[in-house]
Order: sequence, then structure tokens, then C-alpha cells
Amino acid sequence: MRPGAALLLSALLAVPARSETLPTPFGAPGPARPLSARPCPAPPSPVVSLQSQGFYTDARASIPDPARVAADRDASRPLTEWLEALQRPTERWVALRDPAEAACALALLHAWAEAGALLGAFNTQAAYHRKWTLAGAALAFLALRDAPAAPGHQARIAAWLAHVARAVRPPYDRPPPNRMPNSVQNNHVAWAGLALAAAGIAAGDRALLRDGMGYGRRFLAAVTPEGAHPQELSRGRMALHYHLFALAPLAALSRLGAAAGERFSAEEAAALDRLARFALAQTRDSTRIAALAGAPQGHLADPARPWLADGQGFEILGLAPEALAPFRPYRQRWLGGNATLLWGR
Repeated sequence: MRPGAALLLSALLAVPARSETLPTPFGAPGPARPLSARPCPAPPSPVVSLQSQGFYTDARASIPDPARVAADRDASRPLTEWLEALQRPTERWVALRDPAEAACALALLHAWAEAGALLGAFNTQAAYHRKWTLAGAALAFLALRDAPAAPGHQARIAAWLAHVARAVRPPYDRPPPNRMPNSVQNNHVAWAGLALAAAGIAAGDRALLRDGMGYGRRFLAAVTPEGAHPQELSRGRMALHYHLFALAPLAALSRLGAAAGERFSAEEAAALDRLARFALAQTRDSTRIAALAGAPQGHLADPARPWLADGQGFEILGLAPEALAPFRPYRQRWLGGNATLLWGR
């Protein structure tokens, strides 16, 4: 990195002068138990900029092109590998309280923070991956927040997460386009809300947390009395898939906001409950959502995949625990990793 660029990055990642410690829904750590001689992997090369392309071939974003899906997966693989690398030791810290595992995860986070990862040029499809990556990284960091760390590491990571959140924000602050679906009002705004809120809590930035909650409110304002969402119904055969996909970040956002004193209103909480119960009912019999969406329902890639295999939102909300039992532990890297471990009640 050039000296001038290094100075600019240091200024960008400077810890804010004013911040507060915002509570999280994750449990307080137990006593440290040194257990592991497991080597910490070297940090994957930081991704500063990324370009990818969307994979749907129709206006309803319901028919994926397999070759484009594979190309997008390949483009985003470095982000996936980094999240996987840092979340595995994070989970071992949560489960075992081994300080070596926490130190490993924080080192992986710090390496990308120091490199200014995720702060370069991202086109539309790549920006979706940046947002999801931020959500997964920030939530993992919140699970590590009370772990022992090298001096300054946690503050530097938190400042970087906040800067990435501000880079994620602009598309969602623009007026929505006059079409459906659109990412300013559909599941993408829910994921952006989770990413901003988690980064805001990490950085002690209540304004960023409130921005994230506001994105969740935008999505919930459109939930129908029945519990469906018009933007996701417009996805045709993918409607149930995307109702479940949107529910997960909204459930996590609700828990984050409640812990940090920024709850959804009673009306918003009721909308979330309607959405969750409607989606749960459709996992058992999708006749109604198929009628509303105008198409039989199918998964993005695997027609044989049980709908409750994507039940992370129900897990976070504590709904239908017996029905979810065969699918535990739920893992979703954009929810911090092992959702059952991190979010379990």
C-alpha cells in the first residue's frame, strides 16, 4: 500500500471520539478455559473491490441461469472463505470460551480491517455480497466483543465495520424505483438493516443502529394483514424462498434492536409476527402463497430441499422449536455462523 493511501486509511478507520457500549442479545461469556492447540489459519487475501453479475433471467427475478449462479458463487468465494474462517473459531469461543479461538477470529477480522477490505469499488451484485458479508462479520464480532484481545484490535475492527456500513448504505437511501421487485424495498433492505444495525452496535454508533432499524421498518410497513409481502410475492415461483430469506435478517434485527433499546413498535412487531406465521404455514402447505404469487413454489437451486431447512428466522424468533429440531444446528454465515448457537434462546 502506498504511504499516502495508508495515511488515508488510518484516518478513515480512526476510532470515533464519541461512542457508547450498546448491549447485544448474545450471552455474557463464562470463565475462560484454555483448551486448544489448534493452529489459526492465515487470513485469506483481503477483498477490497469486487465485481459480479446477477443471475436471474426474467423481470420477476424468478428464473436463475445456472451458469451465472456458478459465476457469482465463484466471484464471491473469497468473501465466503473469509467468513467461514473467522466464524468457526468464533463459534468455538462461544461454546468453549477458549481465548486462543477468540484471538484467532479477531486476528482474521483485524487483518481485513487493516487492509481496508470491502471499502473499494463494488457493482450492484457484488454490493449485495458486501452487505451480507458485513452482516456476518459484524455479528461474529459482537459474539467476540468480551473476549481478550490485543490492545486496540477491537476498537480498530469496530471502526472499520462502521465505515463499511456507511459504504453499504447509499443505495438504500435513494427513492425506490417504480417496479417490482426492487432491492430498496424487498429482502435486500432487510439484510441492509441487519448489517447496519450490527455494525452500529459494534462501533457504539446509535445513529447507525437506528438507520438499520429504519430499513427493517420499511420492509415491515408493507406486510399485508395476511402476513405476505408484495415485493416477495412478485418473485413468482421464488416467493416462499424469499419470504424465508427476508424473515431471517428481520428476526435478527428485532433481537438486536430490543437488546440495544431500539425496539420495533407494537405495530411493527405485529407485522413481523404475521410475516413469520404466514411463512411458517406456507412451509407446511404452499397452496396459498402459490395462489398469491401466481406460480407453484420452488427453491433457488435444490427442488428437494425441505423448506424448514431455511428456518433460521423461526429459530431466532423461537417459533415451532419441535418442527425445527431435525434441522439443527442452523448455519448461515450472514447471521454470524451457527445461528442455533449464537441466537438460541
